[in-house]
Amino acid sequence: MSGVGKRLVVVPTDSIATYEKAGYDWLGRYFNPQGLFEEVYALSPKESGERTVQGIRFIGAADREFKGKLKALKPDVVRAYGGFWPADLVCRNRLPGVPVLVSVHDTNPDLLHRSVLYADMVICMSKVVARKVEEIGTSPERIRILPNRVDTNAFRPIRDRALLEPVASRFPPGRHILHIGRRTDQKNADTLIRALALLPPDYACIFVGLGDNAPYIALSEEVGVSDRCVWIDAVKNAELPLWYSWADCLCVPSRWEGFGIIFIEAAACGAPIVTSDIAPMNEFLRRDESACLVKDYENPQSLAAAIRKICEDKPYRNALSAGAVQMARQFDVSVVDEMEAALYREALSLGRLPFGRRLEIAGWRAGETMEGAKARWSRTCRPLARKLSLRRIARAVKRRLL
Repeated sequence: MSGVGKRLVVVPTDSIATYEKAGYDWLGRYFNPQGLFEEVYALSPKESGERTVQGIRFIGAADREFKGKLKALKPDVVRAYGGFWPADLVCRNRLPGVPVLVSVHDTNPDLLHRSVLYADMVICMSKVVARKVEEIGTSPERIRILPNRVDTNAFRPIRDRALLEPVASRFPPGRHILHIGRRTDQKNADTLIRALALLPPDYACIFVGLGDNAPYIALSEEVGVSDRCVWIDAVKNAELPLWYSWADCLCVPSRWEGFGIIFIEAAACGAPIVTSDIAPMNEFLRRDESACLVKDYENPQSLAAAIRKICEDKPYRNALSAGAVQMARQFDVSVVDEMEAALYREALSLGRLPFGRRLEIAGWRAGETMEGAKARWSRTCRPLARKLSLRRIARAVKRRLL
């Protein structure tokens, strides 16, 4: 498919300002794999005004304006990035004959609303996410798995010390642990800080990510390692391969993940990885082959022991580094882009929804359960059917959809 004349509308989880602050420079490729669509618009209540960034037209649309602006764009496909409010928004405001896709990135139940039940296709980042989506009632036939991707031409091992010097010169000598992730309970930085207190004094930890540092700084002071912790809001995406290649290890002992792109980025760069022995990490990382997986990841002593082993046992470290590079190849951007493009082709081939399902979607209310929607339609549509012909019901529903 050439993509000529095809138009995609996406609803990102975050605003373009957030992506820019985080240093993301790959949005055009990410939202339009293989340049499949001629035009891509990001329509979101998190934006204001209009501007084009990396080939994507970002347009602000408050909730009450969303359907009107969506209709004006005449999309061929609509996709929500997130199984919570983005899914609510696109499923509530869907257009007749236009397939709706929802991506679910996380196993956190607070980020998985029942609105995903009304999507034509639910794209899950991993098997563990797919299981969560199925548990809330989504038909397995509508679930697809699409992992994160990494550009292995950009994310690769860098061994030239001269290239690494701009990063290395920012920190005192010693062993350096890299933690990348937002300042949330999910990323388990608190256990890492407690583990740092059990490591020799030449170990330091660099925390890269947005969020409130105050609780973590307070904890580092409490356990006596504040002088060994460095807090950085963001690193430009183009510079990340240097950081992954320079660090003695990447340690992000997440309490849960949907996929975790940092793990495949770090792996592609040959970074020795310490992380939790949970899905989805253990779906693609292999214990003592491509990562050091810690079962007791809430235990500072267990985490400290894993960090010491990976940093001080050179043969073990080298084996993990080589295994990580090999593992990451399956997630190369060319491979995953083709998988995603195939999903879009499948979506574009979808016909109109069955009448009964369109009826449900037309009357669905944000926050309403599937059982509630069915009960309400049973109360309202059955009496109506006794008074109106099926054709008149169809016309009434069409007006609501439009």
